[in-house]
Amino acid sequence: MGMIKTLKFGGTSVGSAANMRRVADIVVSEGARLTVLSAMSGTTDALVRISGAARGGDRETVRETVEMLREKYSTCIDELLGDHRPAARDRMEETLALIANETFTYRGEVSDKLILAQGELLTSAIFCFHMQELGYRAVLLTSPEFMHTDPEGKPDTGRLSGELTRLVTQTDAEIYYIAQGFICTDAAGQVSNLGRGGSDYSAALMGVAIGSDEVQIWTDIDGMHNNDPRVVERTFPIRRMSFDEAAELAYFGAKILHPATIQPCKEAGINVRLKNSMEPQAEGTLISDAEDNAMDFHAIAAKDGITVVRIASARMLMAYGFLRKVFEVFEKYRTPVDMITTSEVEVSLTIDSTCHLDEIIRELSPFGTVEVERDNTIVCIVGCIDYQHVGLAARIFDGVREVPHKNISYGANHRSMAILVATEHKKQTLQALNDRLFDSGCCR
Repeated sequence: MGMIKTLKFGGTSVGSAANMRRVADIVVSEGARLTVLSAMSGTTDALVRISGAARGGDRETVRETVEMLREKYSTCIDELLGDHRPAARDRMEETLALIANETFTYRGEVSDKLILAQGELLTSAIFCFHMQELGYRAVLLTSPEFMHTDPEGKPDTGRLSGELTRLVTQTDAEIYYIAQGFICTDAAGQVSNLGRGGSDYSAALMGVAIGSDEVQIWTDIDGMHNNDPRVVERTFPIRRMSFDEAAELAYFGAKILHPATIQPCKEAGINVRLKNSMEPQAEGTLISDAEDNAMDFHAIAAKDGITVVRIASARMLMAYGFLRKVFEVFEKYRTPVDMITTSEVEVSLTIDSTCHLDEIIRELSPFGTVEVERDNTIVCIVGCIDYQHVGLAARIFDGVREVPHKNISYGANHRSMAILVATEHKKQTLQALNDRLFDSGCCR
């Protein structure tokens, strides 16, 4: 038996009939056991717009957006399919009718999530018809039937493994299984999802469940870059990186990969490969257990939408238990903390969710003076930044010598340093660090 591979394709990769043909070629050439698809690009935004219009009773926007989707998918079906065209059109009309019905019997969040799931379900159905029309044995799976979450929204991996392995035949490599990323069934038995970007996470969990040797994430970018190519000049793709590096970069803003994707593959010892569906021959990025110490600095990522919360209090001085009380407030409101710095009389920390900020400030106020600063960015530099390597920190600080920075986090591990800057200085910071830390002609 050859390698068992799970392939996931993003919305742009399946965004047109031509792109779907390209994806089918990749699936066959890679011998994918399981293919996980996002919705066609633009679909999710349209479905969010439909839900919002239904919530506000705006029937005209609902009608117009449904018609836009009908035209979008009809064009794809007509260009992609022949004999299977009538069946695909029937499936499209069933989907659009379900969406329209949910807007008339709108049930709040339940309807929102059910409507949102239809993009993945319809896209995967059309792709499965295409594979069958090409003469391949393609089987369409329905992810909410085996992807379940607990009351906290965490995937039930035990149930997933049992139910998915019963559906995916391990011994017949000629069957191409097709499933949807992102969508699932929640603890109440309702169709739900894993959040934006959850398709990567879905693919990782499914890949582990069926015993994959490799999980491939296909986008429209040639692997992980050393910096954000959307805002920085002279970036280059990284050919190899460790799980820990990839997790750090994904968490701190590298858009090509969902932050939760890495952990299940790392625990199972399954390599992750990032590839470009528009250039299938490009090498991409291999993520594995292997550490690469050939370069001091490997990559930079930036995470926007950061809010700083500062608590100043003389009661911190020579006190124990103060930080515990502070963090209990954030725990109470399920708000993760990214960075933390302290002095004798002040603690400064950052959060990326402000859903409960008012409540948090109210409960922190008795501890001291609370200040809040919005519109910040965490810039994370990843590499072999060990304290024993003299001069590395100096190179970083030299790179940002003309940028005002608010917080610095270093020393928790040997892989990264994080710097907090105002978002208005993000581009300047990324470009300056890129110019100082990397040889523009380098690629690894």
